[in-house]
Amino acid sequence: MHFRKLSSDSQQLEALIQRFADRSQNKTFLPANTTNDFLAIRPSGNPITAKGLAGMYDSDDLVIELSELVKIHRLEANSDWGFTAFTLKEAFSYKGDLNNDLSTYSLIFKKIDGIWKIAWMQRSQGTTDISTWD
Repeated sequence: MHFRKLSSDSQQLEALIQRFADRSQNKTFLPANTTNDFLAIRPSGNPITAKGLAGMYDSDDLVIELSELVKIHRLEANSDWGFTAFTLKEAFSYKGDLNNDLSTYSLIFKKIDGIWKIAWMQRSQGTTDISTWD
């Protein structure tokens, strides 16, 4: 079995990705782990702030059944910027509409005062074909 050796920065970013994937934490995780100017671009193309996104996760309109990290496709970091693309399997209902998604996310990270924060997020529609990443 081959294990990749991750730098300390890459390990920290991977831990942020794992915590991001745990939707039960998102109402507190996002505001604490994003930059002040963070925006998330939704599949509709419309942006939302960390506070707005956390509010969605805290809403009774959203019922999350599953949020599971499938694969990290790319993870790169230099001294103060990082990038990742990963796929999540998500099952949830929003305002009663059921969704069973396989979505790809892109995140840009920025290191501020030695701490990694998420500066930007974009989520694809829930129709990712995971085989296209091979």
